[in-house]
Order: sequence, then structure tokens, then C-alpha cells
Amino acid sequence: MTTNTPDDQLDTATSQRLAKLRSMPVDTSRLDQLIQVQIPRSAEESSRLSMFLHLRSVRAVAASIGMLLTIGVLIWSLSGGAVLASPDTMAKFHEELVSGKVSAMQVDTIADANRTLAAEWNQGVEIPRVSTEHVMLCCMRNIKDKRVACVLLKSENGIPVTMAVAKAMDMRMPGGDSQTVVSDGVTYHVQSSGKLNMVMTERQGRWVCLIGELTPQRLINIAGAIEF
Repeated sequence: MTTNTPDDQLDTATSQRLAKLRSMPVDTSRLDQLIQVQIPRSAEESSRLSMFLHLRSVRAVAASIGMLLTIGVLIWSLSGGAVLASPDTMAKFHEELVSGKVSAMQVDTIADANRTLAAEWNQGVEIPRVSTEHVMLCCMRNIKDKRVACVLLKSENGIPVTMAVAKAMDMRMPGGDSQTVVSDGVTYHVQSSGKLNMVMTERQGRWVCLIGELTPQRLINIAGAIEF
């Protein structure tokens, strides 16, 4: 029979204690920080650290811009996106404005029309100036919740012409069913409804449509005189 001496019992207890210490995790992060403070960084290491912080800042800004753009696109998509102004819709706008079936305000110039419509369309598009035409009336219309500013012009031969203006991002150009004409480097989409012809184009972030009982070429000539 083996008898444990006091020395044997001490050795056993010491071994067990050391085994427990080996299994315990040791946090050396604070020690690393203290060592880094005492050891000065080289110029190359400092440059790398500055570059890393700069890139992280740039990435954060880019991520913020991307998020804002995504939110803007989402809001625009929820609003229905761009809509198509059909020939019949634009013909109706013109006929109602000419016949007085729609509420309109009498104005003498494009500047007057812009001031009048600004009260109804906050941060809306500005109607471009057409120096060769006489302005008679202006009003606001809607196409599937997209706002359109309309002004009634009198052409040189006395025939009324409606100029409709909207934000280019709100309106879609007609597809293959329309004729396209390029004049002075500008592309025009030509359509008709009954006796009315109309030409559409996009310039300076604005969608513009001219409607009247004039030839498409005459309407294109009027559109070419627009000052954006």
C-alpha cells in the first residue's frame, strides 16, 4: 500500500493549478497597445496608416452617396416613373386650351407665364422662351400625376400652338410608332391626332411638345427657335 507524503500532495496540487492556468485565456491587447506606444512607428508605417484611414473615409462617403441615390431612385420609382404622353392626350390639352374648356390664366410673355405657374408648381420646370411667337394663355395639366406646364402661343400666321413643358425624367419619348426627324442636330419625334400635328424633343433636362394645325416642319421650326 502506497502512502502519499505531504510532498506528494503538494506536487499534485501544484500540477493541477498549473494545468488550470494553461487553459485560461489571456488578454494581451492592452499589452500590445502599451508596446506600440513605446515603439515609434516608422515613416512608411505612418504613411500606410494614413492611406488606410483616408481610403476608409472615402469609402464611407461613397457609401453614403450611393445610399442617397438609391433612395432617390426608389422614391422616383414609387411615384410611377416616366410616363408616355399619347397623341390623343396632347391633342385634348390643345383643344381644351384653345376652346377655353380648361381654367387658364391670360399672360403676354413667357416670363409672365413662368411667374404665374411658379405659384402652382414649386421647383417646377421653367418654360423656355420663344421670341417669335405671341403668348396668350398658360395653365397646369397632369399626365398620370406628372405635372405639365402649357402655354398657348399664336404663330406668325395666327394659328394657335400649344407648347407643353415637363421634366425630362418624368416623360418618355414615343416608341417605334413615331417618326423621327433630326434638325440642326436635335432629334424630334413627330406624331399626329386628327388635324393636329405634334413634335416632341428633350433639351436641357426638359421635355417639350408643340401641338397645332401646322405642318410638322413648321412646328420643328418653332421648336428650333426656342431659347433654353
